[in-house]
Amino acid sequence: MRRILFFLYAALALAQNESVFRSTTQLVRIDVVAQDRDGHPVAGLRKEDFELFVNHKPQAIATFTETSAAPAPPATLPRGTFSNKQAATEVSQGRYTVFLLDWRNTNWQLQSWAHQQLVKTLSGLPAGSKVALYLVNDGLQIVQEFTSDHELLKAKAETLWGQVPPPLTTLEQAESAARETVAAFQAVAKHLAGISGQKVLVWVSTGFPDNAPRQAGTGAAAAARSGAEWAALSQAAGGARVPVMPGTEPPAPSFLQDIDKAVRLLGNSNIVVESTESVYLGATVLRADFGPTTSYVNTLQMIAERTGGRFFPGNTNDLASTLRDAANDRAASYELGYYAGDNLQPGLQPFEIKCKRPGITLRYREGYYIDKHPPVVQPGGRAVALDVLEGAVDAVAIPLTASVTRTMGNMPSLVLRLSIDAAALTLQQDGEIWRGKVSVFPRFAGDEDDQIGDVPLDAPALNLTREQHDRALREGITLRFTMKMPAGATTLRVLVRDEGSGNMGTVTIPVADLPEF
Repeated sequence: MRRILFFLYAALALAQNESVFRSTTQLVRIDVVAQDRDGHPVAGLRKEDFELFVNHKPQAIATFTETSAAPAPPATLPRGTFSNKQAATEVSQGRYTVFLLDWRNTNWQLQSWAHQQLVKTLSGLPAGSKVALYLVNDGLQIVQEFTSDHELLKAKAETLWGQVPPPLTTLEQAESAARETVAAFQAVAKHLAGISGQKVLVWVSTGFPDNAPRQAGTGAAAAARSGAEWAALSQAAGGARVPVMPGTEPPAPSFLQDIDKAVRLLGNSNIVVESTESVYLGATVLRADFGPTTSYVNTLQMIAERTGGRFFPGNTNDLASTLRDAANDRAASYELGYYAGDNLQPGLQPFEIKCKRPGITLRYREGYYIDKHPPVVQPGGRAVALDVLEGAVDAVAIPLTASVTRTMGNMPSLVLRLSIDAAALTLQQDGEIWRGKVSVFPRFAGDEDDQIGDVPLDAPALNLTREQHDRALREGITLRFTMKMPAGATTLRVLVRDEGSGNMGTVTIPVADLPEF
């Protein structure tokens, strides 16, 4: 796909928006599955049925949503009008599922089998569900972004070919596999960061190893560690939630750090991992000369459980059914939200969630991570904006509605009227004036390789009187843009960034659907 990005100066129109009340507090969302004693999902719970503890302290549940896998009914908008509010409804209903094929950690024979099973799975997806297909093979590859066209998704999957992964004959090679896999998870978390609400990642893999044949002396040195030392390492990787398998040597400390990093990135992006073991009955995971296959830590199970998901072991020859079960594991769930303060200590803020109704078991991720050095919100944030503009779906932190018309002829142009939801912006009251700032990033896309222009960004200042402020709360802030439309453009995506909080929203506009004037 060819993408041409233009940064334009915008004209601030009438209306002026935005209310005010934002601080450095952050809304943290937690996806929760409730099951009865037989493992069946429990629907119909209310906010009052839950108790939330963070760092062993009770927290008020600020937001509560019962999610559903049922497709959201499409919104009816006038021709030339587009909004990301439909996307916000869809993500609140848990409609985004990614199948992640892990060729880096799966041998060629099992890749072929998993590929066949996945194609069978894609033939039976629920109508209207939005599904994407990603691949871990020399980094993260996007095979197909989210689509409800399941025939297209299946056709893209059928074009895939397996690849023999690098060997795992040394500890260094095993650690390289772990680092590359963690980097792929990091890329997934970054790529899906703009989606609010539930995101389910079905990881199809045999799991990356925690150990490989050690060089002389390494195994003895590892074995010499005391039980307390290994307990401390286990605690660093999740404590009692770390599953342990029979093996000859404990995992290297760097391996546990890799796992911890992956869980931290996925958890903070509210991505639930449902891991499926790509092994059929009697299969050989690795050739005999590739070293031992036993391990102390089941990476598939550890990452899944620490992010609130499940591990589906390879104890069947019907992986297609297992993949469907994994994708539907959170067909009914709940999203709880609370506001994290600005005086928290760095590190894991562990969650504990209780249900007041008897006989109900809850499943959720282990906690929320506070960085030692949190990123500073940079005005303009061009690099961050580019990442969001390349995101899988529209970002919905700032609700937007765009009305667009176009002129044709030798120099076609667009007139864009962009309405911004006031409640999503940060405005600071200064006497009788409310002040704030937004940046606007438009991007045109075509059907070939990406290109990025160098036109400066526009960041109109908001200085609202009381009357303008009150009207903004009712009607939103309206920005008006006039821009030239490049030849070959098929879509326009517009991003609005609130400079006070760093929150962003995008709306995508198919150019072919625009009325002419």
